[in-house]
Amino acid sequence: MIKAVAKYLFLGLMPMAFGEAIILAPSAQAGETCNYINRNLWMAQAYQNANQVWVSEGWWVIEPGECVSYADNVSTFFKIAEDSIPSRPKIENSKTKALCVINDRFTVFQADNPTACDGSLETFVGFDSTKELLKD
Repeated sequence: MIKAVAKYLFLGLMPMAFGEAIILAPSAQAGETCNYINRNLWMAQAYQNANQVWVSEGWWVIEPGECVSYADNVSTFFKIAEDSIPSRPKIENSKTKALCVINDRFTVFQADNPTACDGSLETFVGFDSTKELLKD
C-alpha cells in the first residue's frame, strides 16, 4: 500500500517538476560572436538596466577559435589592441550606440553620457539572434 501511495505521489509531482523547468528556462540568446582572428579579442558589453540606464562593462578575452554567446538585450564592442578595432560584418537589423569604454576593467553607469565617461565613446552593436564571425 505504501509503495502504491509513493508511486502515485511521485507521478503527481512529475508534471510540477517539468513545469518548473519550462517556466525557469533561461532568457533568449540573441547573439553569438566567434573569433577567427589569429589574436585575442577583447570584449565589452552594454545593456539597459531595469531603470533604463545604459551600463557598459569590460573586458573579457575571447581567444582565437572561441565563440561567446550573450543575452537578447546586450550590445557588444571588440578590440584587438588599444588602437585596433576589428571590422564587423554588416548585419541586417543591427543597432549601433555610442557608449563608454575604459582601458582597464570597468563598469560604467550612464555609459551613453559623455560627461560620465572617463574613457572614450565607442560604437557598440546589438543585433537579433545572429552568429557573427570576426575574421582577418
